[in-house]
Amino acid sequence: MSPAGLREALPADDAFSFGVLETMRAQDGNVPLMSGHMARFRRSADPELPVFERIQAQAMEIARQTTDWPHGARVRLRYGMLAGERVWDFSVVPLEAQSPWQRGVVLSLCRTPVTPEASHSPFVSSAGAGGLSETRHGSAQDSALGCKLLQRDLYHRAEKELAQLSEGLGSGLFHEGLLLDADAHVIEGLRTNLLVWRNGHWCTPSLRTCGVRGVMLDWLAGRAEIREDDLQIEDIEQAGELAVCNAVRGVLPVVQFSVGGTAPFAAGRLLSPGPATRSLQKLIADTLW
Repeated sequence: MSPAGLREALPADDAFSFGVLETMRAQDGNVPLMSGHMARFRRSADPELPVFERIQAQAMEIARQTTDWPHGARVRLRYGMLAGERVWDFSVVPLEAQSPWQRGVVLSLCRTPVTPEASHSPFVSSAGAGGLSETRHGSAQDSALGCKLLQRDLYHRAEKELAQLSEGLGSGLFHEGLLLDADAHVIEGLRTNLLVWRNGHWCTPSLRTCGVRGVMLDWLAGRAEIREDDLQIEDIEQAGELAVCNAVRGVLPVVQFSVGGTAPFAAGRLLSPGPATRSLQKLIADTLW
């Protein structure tokens, strides 16, 4: 396989009636976070075991074929209902030598609220009157939450907001949106989970009711102390350090934060990458890629 990637004609995401999504990084012939991705995929899609095993084997084979890609690859797995049938596919593209993510992230508040439905698995039924229903991978309540869905209308609306806020932003930085729930609790970024350094420790927004539970966040939480708290905008504004994370890009420092407005960057708070963020980045560099 060449670094041009696999670019076969695939149906658009909105051609699926519903489905789930896993976006993975392949590096040096492996998917470093394979176990986390496959665990989330199993609980959110609840596939039959033979199907799951074929999908996992295909992901491993794709990673093997991208071994010589100098900067790794982004591997996208879709699994959903298309024309009345469960189907799955992969797409693969090379990662860039230099990415705006690496220069730091500008984080701006979007007004579109996150709802529980935006990360609730369409394959796992809710508990009925008789109590929690069961899936092959635990209770339906546990399996249904924190999933990454193909239907991302809410995130697309927030992304349109972000495009308006991004006018005038230089090309050297990556612009990410910050999302709240209906009760004004901080939840997540459009493509990332949030890490907040305060009082000498990391915390991340509570995802017990909504938001995507990221694979990178779970990996980090198993190796560093990261508390899950109810956070408000004030907590973000007062943080000593801010960072975002996802399974493709790792941990990136937030270098500017704004609560929005027509000219957010004039009044946005500037931050410098600090030692706590660099420590998480080193953990990833030493262990994953």
